[in-house]
Amino acid sequence: MRHAALDKTGMHPLEAELQTLISDDPRMWGFLQHGSLDGIWYWNLEAPDEEWMSPEFWRLFGIDPATKRHDPAEWQDIIFKNDLALAIENFQRHCADPSHPYDQIVRYLHADGSTVWVRCRGIAIRDDTGKPIRMLGAHNDLTAVKTAEEHALRAKQQVELANAELKSFAYGVSHDLKSPSRTALQLVQEGMACDPDRLSDEQVELFTDACEILTRMQCLIEDLLDYGRLVEDDMNWTTVDLEAVARDALTDLKSEIDARNARIDLGDMTSVQGNPAQLRMLLQNLIANALKYHRPGVQPKVRISTQATQRRGAGSQTELTIADNGCGIAEKNLSRIFDVFTRLHRQDEVPGTGLGLALCNRIASNHNATISVSSKPDHGSTFQVRFGAYPA
Repeated sequence: MRHAALDKTGMHPLEAELQTLISDDPRMWGFLQHGSLDGIWYWNLEAPDEEWMSPEFWRLFGIDPATKRHDPAEWQDIIFKNDLALAIENFQRHCADPSHPYDQIVRYLHADGSTVWVRCRGIAIRDDTGKPIRMLGAHNDLTAVKTAEEHALRAKQQVELANAELKSFAYGVSHDLKSPSRTALQLVQEGMACDPDRLSDEQVELFTDACEILTRMQCLIEDLLDYGRLVEDDMNWTTVDLEAVARDALTDLKSEIDARNARIDLGDMTSVQGNPAQLRMLLQNLIANALKYHRPGVQPKVRISTQATQRRGAGSQTELTIADNGCGIAEKNLSRIFDVFTRLHRQDEVPGTGLGLALCNRIASNHNATISVSSKPDHGSTFQVRFGAYPA
């Protein structure tokens, strides 16, 4: 492709042509003024009471330009006082030093009482001695942007409030249900142990069912508490050795691994930035999930590994994979297994509370990571956690 040569001043020929066009054809200046700016002002610094404001300048604030004089006092009456002080300070610094930009976001009062956010920029025109004699300025309306930011902030505050309420609820559950359920379980167990010979088979069955129900209730309470503790924005971040964390999780699950004669393969593992306790909970839940949903008569096999990946537009990522040869998941259920309290099996088939994978999803979210699963019935499941951007 052929490129036009720059002239002696370093200006592209098209740039020079455009400058001439703007000088010679008023329509070009009008197009730039109306098409890309929300107001222009030109101030005579040698006669400070004289300042020309374009009609768009006033229309931005819901004011009929015909009702206004070209006097800076007019706009100074509707700008927020704190922002006026900022603009004056930047103006004085720009006049004293051309390298200091006159560029700030200020607020004006609209005729209907609302707030108009404006980016106000300007440049001083100086005489041969460097003295500022004029000031050219331009407005850009940022109200829509600021309104969106405020909505996002309110949404964030609402989420934070909801998170706080959820944590409060979880701790309330701890005090209101944990102790009574433990006491009830102890009473039932003591009732069974008092005089077992006098209990009929039906009574023994009822007591056993009651113990199982209360035990599941305690597990649910503990899982709710764990989930509540995870609903927080601030974490202590550090470099986490995933191999060490995985070995700790395997130690915690030794009895389940031995009971199922499971084979665990620990592949190459790397480190990520995160919270060690949460990542240990993540791995423990995913490994326990793989052990729980094994195929009857088939030795459970679980492969744990990580690899670095490079994704377009996402930068470098670390991908944690937990693959098993279990019973798998039907395609229709893949989209909902990370939802709170979702269970795909009856309690008598596979025990659980339906919170394990929801906990994993929350931990992934806390780490700016994503979690996904691919699976096929009777061929196992592969869970992948992708760690990407981290806080500084």
